[in-house]
Amino acid sequence: MQTPWQDLRYGARKSLKNPGFALVVALTLLWPSATAISQSPATDKYADKLRLFEEFARRQMEKDKTPGITIGFYKDDYTWVKGFGYADLENKVPATANSAYRLASITKTFTGVAILQLVEKGKMKLDEEIQTYLPYYPKQKCPVTVRQLLTHVGGGQEGSGLGPEYVTPRQVVERIAKYPIQTEPGTKFIYTTSGYNLLGAAIEEVTGQSFGDYLRENIWRPLGMSDTRMNSERELIVNRVRGYIVENGQVKNIPFIDVSSRFGGGGAIGTVPDLLKWGRGVDAGKMLAKESVELMYTPVATTGGRWIGISDGEWYYTPGWLQFPLNGQCALWNDGGQIGTNTALLRIPSKNLVIAFASNQQEVNRMAYLRRLYELITDEPFAIPFQPRLVYAKDRTAEPLREALRTTFNYGAMHYERAGRPFAADARELAAAFAYFNQSVAAGSMQAVNDGRQPVAQNVFIKVGSWMAAKLREKHGAERAGRYHAMGEIAFFADYVELCRAEEKWPREQRFSEAVEKLLLKWDEDWSRAWNGEARRVAITAETDFDALGEKLKRAFANAEVYPNFIDALLSVQERPQSFKASKLAVDLYPQHPRTTAVWGATLALADTSEERREMFKKAVGAIESPLEYFKKSLALNPDGLASARTLHQAARDWASQKRVDDALALLKVAVELHPKSAQLYDALGDVYQQKGQKELARQAYEKAVEADPNFEHSKEMLKKLTP
Repeated sequence: MQTPWQDLRYGARKSLKNPGFALVVALTLLWPSATAISQSPATDKYADKLRLFEEFARRQMEKDKTPGITIGFYKDDYTWVKGFGYADLENKVPATANSAYRLASITKTFTGVAILQLVEKGKMKLDEEIQTYLPYYPKQKCPVTVRQLLTHVGGGQEGSGLGPEYVTPRQVVERIAKYPIQTEPGTKFIYTTSGYNLLGAAIEEVTGQSFGDYLRENIWRPLGMSDTRMNSERELIVNRVRGYIVENGQVKNIPFIDVSSRFGGGGAIGTVPDLLKWGRGVDAGKMLAKESVELMYTPVATTGGRWIGISDGEWYYTPGWLQFPLNGQCALWNDGGQIGTNTALLRIPSKNLVIAFASNQQEVNRMAYLRRLYELITDEPFAIPFQPRLVYAKDRTAEPLREALRTTFNYGAMHYERAGRPFAADARELAAAFAYFNQSVAAGSMQAVNDGRQPVAQNVFIKVGSWMAAKLREKHGAERAGRYHAMGEIAFFADYVELCRAEEKWPREQRFSEAVEKLLLKWDEDWSRAWNGEARRVAITAETDFDALGEKLKRAFANAEVYPNFIDALLSVQERPQSFKASKLAVDLYPQHPRTTAVWGATLALADTSEERREMFKKAVGAIESPLEYFKKSLALNPDGLASARTLHQAARDWASQKRVDDALALLKVAVELHPKSAQLYDALGDVYQQKGQKELARQAYEKAVEADPNFEHSKEMLKKLTP
């Protein structure tokens, strides 16, 4: 898990690398020739794009110190899979298209489909208690149903454990039975592997077969997935990769583990070609009846009226899959991570596209590969930068409107794509939904906006967005949706506003306020100019010419109220001196963002800790400014954010524990100026001075801590030790 200060440079859900200024140690490997399988028409329409991807993959692997990966996709009648790096680093065995990786939690997709198959056959019911099918699992304090376990609202089962020993499914259930459920089922989403292990054991009880035998006969064999099976550390498995971990910058073998305790929730092993067959089979409806497929795509809510899934249901969790809107399209996802393995499967049914990824290192940044391959294949951005936490507008008071636009477009358009009809068509329902939108935006209420797509608020934003999608489809046809996949919510809303204004009899109750409509049309002008073809092709890496890029972006963004946000990409550049240039460009382009200002403040503070850094910084950027003003600005923009006393304290403590004492000291010197009444920061400063052997300065820092808080015990104890 990342610390807030790691999030400062990389943003949410980024790679697990540590932040800061440590040089990336080059991976001392000679990369073998990657091997591929390709089934495609005579004219290879993706050849040039795949060459670009292969160059990107090799650079990314060196950057991440990744031993091996295999990645592939199918799009319509085209299939491509390729291995990069090593399946076995010590023996220089190349990773290939057919390398076999532990699939980890992708196993849950098999379990989910297996349960729905048994429901179709009348052998299970979703709303029966799990003990109906697994009698040796003890009753809990509240009933727990099969459906609740499928969607991770079963109360938070724990206890599967992970270690070097082999365990049977029955032993796993006995382990879980020792841990009572944590919450009332149905009330809270708690992602667990143990819940899916209970489902796997129930499959065995109902069918009289082992879990693996059932999957082989009913899923893997029918789809031609001949290289997928349950993992075993004792049996010989063809093309099995070895797992690795990076410790202190060095690639090492993982300790021996046996994943039998993950059987239903993460115990399978397989290949990328088999994952593509799985994605194709599920999308084609080969495994389930139409009604069951629809159930697998239908989001569910907690008893409190909020969608089940990741981050308040931003990614819905449906049986075995995560579902999320990708620029208004329905995307299905599952991924897996265990020590020594990392896998992902992305499905875009409307595009007949599936991408599968596997690596023999858990800490790999898989999204970098998936995103780049998706963009090359589709010629569309993976994430349109006009999004919350990605959007940048000069008027920060527009945040509720921006979030309302994003949510209404993404979840409304996704619903229309999946269902083929609006969420609601009743005139009174629609009038109430549009009224809620207008009122919540006018009031600037982020709570009302955050509730807007939730069942607790009658899904009003989904009603509005799906109605807009239907009307735009009627007017412009299906191909128009491609414009929104590339341009996002501003184009979607602007087209609807123009549609309303063009028809005199358009119901006032199905329109936005005059102020919002006027602003949307202005934003559309700015966005069309700033998010142009050149901006959509921007790919920021350590090799980017940031001087040239900065000139282009500044010209494109000039006088625009809204424009693309490249903050994550700019702040992910780690290699000096390019990281200095990237961070400077980030704060120049987005001067009112709390993250860019905090990162630049930290960059300035740490750049001034040695002569080598000072010289490098001056050559790259220029004179070193005072970092304090940038931290002050970040704090004013977000008092609870990256410049808060809590976050600065945690970052300094982390760096000090990593023996980055000079970095910790530089940060704390600024931090105590920014938060002069924080006893915690002064105490940390005293500890750092102690590490450096500067006892008098340590004593002064502890005195400041006690002055700020006379009851701060650690500083008081340290003063006793330092007083002669």
